Amino acid sequence: MELTVGRGVRHLELVPGSEIRRSLHENVLGFLRILAGRPPADSNPLAVPMAWGHYRAQEGVSVESLLRVHRLATQLLWEKLFDEARALSPEVLQRLLDESGPVWDALDSYSQAFVEGHRVAEADAQRRSTERRETVIDALIEGRGVEPVVAAEAQVTLGLPARGRFIVIAMADGTAPSGEHDADGFGSGTPRALRHALPSHAVLAVWRRRTDRHIGLLELGSTSLGRLVEALSAGVGRRVGISCEVDSLSDIATAYHCAETALQTLPAATDGVAAFDDHLLEALVVTSPHVAQRLARHTFGSLLDCPHEERDLLLATLDAWFRGGCSAARAADELHCHRNTVLNRLRRIETLTGSMLDDDRHQLACRMALVAVRCP
Repeated sequence: MELTVGRGVRHLELVPGSEIRRSLHENVLGFLRILAGRPPADSNPLAVPMAWGHYRAQEGVSVESLLRVHRLATQLLWEKLFDEARALSPEVLQRLLDESGPVWDALDSYSQAFVEGHRVAEADAQRRSTERRETVIDALIEGRGVEPVVAAEAQVTLGLPARGRFIVIAMADGTAPSGEHDADGFGSGTPRALRHALPSHAVLAVWRRRTDRHIGLLELGSTSLGRLVEALSAGVGRRVGISCEVDSLSDIATAYHCAETALQTLPAATDGVAAFDDHLLEALVVTSPHVAQRLARHTFGSLLDCPHEERDLLLATLDAWFRGGCSAARAADELHCHRNTVLNRLRRIETLTGSMLDDDRHQLACRMALVAVRCP
């Protein structure tokens, strides 16, 4: 069967003629039953058009094509009714015209049923597609990217190349609503909090939502990691961990671990962006929390037992001294106090720790211990 009714139904040329005739017969019969006030007693009177819309969606027929065929069938049906009424008598023709309201109401109901069936099928297909994508993303971050079948599926389903400049982003949800994904230029539902921060069309990104995380797999293309970190730091308003770069799908699991580690270096109640390579000391601490706690206790000793106000003041002074190149004057400028005040606090620190700050190894331990006491 050939369809020559216009460009709007070109997709239907792939549907067998016998199938089209069967569906049209069922639709016309159901339509006439509704007009006659005799809908099927055991089923939804609009089940046939809903099924037609559902099946055609599964076959790739657009809803515009579907409605175009419906309009043509409606026109043909009306012309046939009009011809039959005119052949009978002027009175029958007039009655048809006078009582045409229910006809158009029924036709409108049919149109809505077509669209509803089509929408349900598209929603089911989208759900299955999302589940498939999430399964592939899970396989990659679990380390199965080394399997040729998984790598091939990632290329087909996610559109990711086998090799490239990959990173993983882990973003804490915060108070985000559950339905936060939006389709956009990244093709996979970039979270709204990141949609305007990521360089538009400059990276390829796919996303996986977990209970309290958005996990993003990004292929950077020509975008520098530094530019990406800068863009995300400009005001995402969430806690975001960014991995180091890897160059193949088989290394996605490593990148995912780095992204999660970077996220853990950020305090739970503080928004911010942490790139793994910029927080390596903090990463060492959070990946070995028991060692980090022991290091802090062994290094700072009774300093940690001071009242909170004094402890925080001494630690802030030590931190400023280190950042000022071990200069009491520069530390004093930063802390807005006298140089002698800084020196007195440093001597107090030496007394509490039992070690001298001019010892290189003790200095290194103090730097690491400062990171340990400030990490989440």
